Amino acid sequence: MHDTITGPRTAGLRTAVMAAIAGVPAQVKTHALAQVTAYTEQVNRAATDANSTTVDAHLERAAFWACTAREHGASEAEIHAARLEGHHQAATAQH
Repeated sequence: MHDTITGPRTAGLRTAVMAAIAGVPAQVKTHALAQVTAYTEQVNRAATDANSTTVDAHLERAAFWACTAREHGASEAEIHAARLEGHHQAATAQH
């Protein structure tokens, strides 16, 4: 015996599941852009510390998240804006 989700009682559930699945790329894009901002901020903070050894690692993570954002529909303008926000947050935190 197996279940199907095509009957009238489960049509609402199927619709809800499909809507949730459809929203995943936008959620991934939003999260990825937030990570671009966060790692860009970390790059700037690490760059001001002469003893820091994490600049390259943060740059790599920022690049990874930028690629992930692109893969999920982010434009270059959105990625650039996320980077600028990271620079702004780092500059604001230093003052």
